[in-house]
Amino acid sequence: MSAGDPIFKSVFGKDWDKLPPVMKKHYAVRSNSSDRVEVKGKLDIKISPMVSLMARISGMLLAYSGKDIPVTVAFRSDEQASPSRHNASFYFDRTFHFPDHGDIIFRSRMEQIQDNILVEFIRFGIGWKLAYEWDGEKVILHHKGYVWRLFGKLLPLPLSFVMGKGHAEETPLSDDEFSMWTHAKHSLFGPTFGYAGTFKVTDVKCPK
Repeated sequence: MSAGDPIFKSVFGKDWDKLPPVMKKHYAVRSNSSDRVEVKGKLDIKISPMVSLMARISGMLLAYSGKDIPVTVAFRSDEQASPSRHNASFYFDRTFHFPDHGDIIFRSRMEQIQDNILVEFIRFGIGWKLAYEWDGEKVILHHKGYVWRLFGKLLPLPLSFVMGKGHAEETPLSDDEFSMWTHAKHSLFGPTFGYAGTFKVTDVKCPK
């Protein structure tokens, strides 16, 4: 990936040029830049009591469920990173506008590990390892386990026994809109959390 390319161009590889316009806008942010993409939409959110309790204690996940919750998400990279080192981190700044709880901010950071393999870090070095795929109709995020970064090493973390396995899909609807759903599903206890809804790309700032 060259410095002027979107971070996700190397993630999707040869499939980048096959992506529809809305997905290229969604993933337009370049590394070490002031690029910013904003999307707005509404989500149905289901959080299990166990995950809600974990979220309240750790602050790592969303604690509240709700229907038709307005959400604003800003995607960016780290423009403060040193120009001497390449930074391929992709940040999610999510704001959930709950009518009963006010605005809840949830941030995470995706880091490309190799090819289409990334880790979405939440807090305390804990992250979800996943693989991106464009299957010709939608973007699929495949579960590859949970990890903990300790002293620069990624160690497997057996959170699947508690959280279940994650999965997510994003489907283009128009040149500016896409639907998405994601969940973690436990083999015994069923879904532990899930989001589903639609978003519209409302702002793309990627100056040349």
